[in-house]
Amino acid sequence: MYSNIRFFLIVLFISTTTFAQETHSEETEIEENGHKVGNVIIGAYFPIAFGDNFVNNGMDLKGGGKIALKVNTYKTFFVGPYLSFFKGSVTDQVSLGNYESTTNILIGGVVGYDFYISNFDVSIGAGVGYSVYANRGLGDKFNDTATALWFSPEVSYRLNTYLGIFMAPELRHDFMNIDVPSELEDSFGGVNYFNISFGLRINLGSGYKFQ
Repeated sequence: MYSNIRFFLIVLFISTTTFAQETHSEETEIEENGHKVGNVIIGAYFPIAFGDNFVNNGMDLKGGGKIALKVNTYKTFFVGPYLSFFKGSVTDQVSLGNYESTTNILIGGVVGYDFYISNFDVSIGAGVGYSVYANRGLGDKFNDTATALWFSPEVSYRLNTYLGIFMAPELRHDFMNIDVPSELEDSFGGVNYFNISFGLRINLGSGYKFQ
C-alpha cells in the first residue's frame, strides 16, 4: 500500500514538473517571439463563371468585395468567417426568367494553413458557405439559394510588419437549390466560378514582428 502511494506521488511530481516546464517554455516563447493572432483580408472580388450553367450563359457579372478573418488555432493552421458579394445583370431573360439583376452574397467559413517566405505570406484555404442570389425585376423580388464550396491559395506581400497587399485566385462551385424540369438540371443545378480577389491584409499580433 505504501509503495503504491509512493509511486503515485513520484508520478504526480514528475507530471507536475513536466507540465510546469512546458508552460514556462510556452510563456517564454510568447514573450520572446510574440503571439500571432491571425489576419484580416479585405478587398475587391471579381467573379468569372464558366461551364454550361445559367449564370455563365445568361448573366453579365460585375465586381464586388470580399472580407475574411483568419484566426490562428494551432501553429500555422487557421479558421475563421468569410464574406463575399458581387452583382450581375441578366442578359437572357428567355432562358433565366423575367428578372433583370441579381446580387450574390456568400457567408461561410474558411480553414487552412499559412507560412512565411521572406517578405511574403502564403496561405492555402478551403471553405463552405451559404450562397444567396437576390434576384430583382420589375415589381418582382425572389431569392435562389445554394451551398458553396471553394478552394483558394493566397499570396500576400508585406509592406510592413502589420500591413500587406494580397492576391488570391479562387475556384468555387455553388450547388444550387432550384426546382427545375429534369432537362434543365444541368444548367440550373450548379455554377462554376474562377474568381480573383486582391486588396489589403492586416496582420494581428506582435508575433509578426519576429518573422
